[in-house]
Amino acid sequence: MVNSLFTKQDENLVSMENVSEKIKIYPSYYLQKLPGTSPQLFLREGVAEKIIRLAESLSGQLSLVLIDGWRSYETQRYLYDRAVACFHKLGHTEQQIKEEMPGFVAFPSRDPACPAPHYSGSAIDLTLAKGQGWLEMGTDFDDFTDKAGLNYYEGKEGLSGSALRARNNRRKLRRLMESAGFVPNPTEWWHYSYGDRTWAGANHTVPLYGGTEK
Repeated sequence: MVNSLFTKQDENLVSMENVSEKIKIYPSYYLQKLPGTSPQLFLREGVAEKIIRLAESLSGQLSLVLIDGWRSYETQRYLYDRAVACFHKLGHTEQQIKEEMPGFVAFPSRDPACPAPHYSGSAIDLTLAKGQGWLEMGTDFDDFTDKAGLNYYEGKEGLSGSALRARNNRRKLRRLMESAGFVPNPTEWWHYSYGDRTWAGANHTVPLYGGTEK
């Protein structure tokens, strides 16, 4: 049934390790010792090919830093529960958490027809680096504040030097990803997808990939 719903569901997950000199892997959740994680990063084959082409198109010392791709159910469950606890700590009500959570951490589900984006292997968390240093983006990865929003710096006047750099670097990453058909997450500057439900909604079509186990 799932294969008939998603035209590319049979596409394999592939490792992004050593696929390009322009791609670095920083497995944040593995380094944090979260359950269900791996030192490798996996993406659907078609998504991986797009990321490799994008990386190879970068000039000079620029490169892509891949932080998270396919995510196991166990990791998604842990992240969801951790985010709920974080929002509680910040004083958010249950109703606020219910409304805000989908923009930051998707509900974990093993249902292949209704997966969290990363569980489909078609969502990617990433940033840009120059040489050995990551470019300024304004917040760290997995920041749960408004400042992490994709367009946080847009339309603001009197930005500091670091804020201007963050705005311009976010624009650079967005232009790069959208040029290959990826769709951004408006609440997370680092999150893009190709072929999942978010991508399908933005393109008024059906998803290419459902949930999958490695």
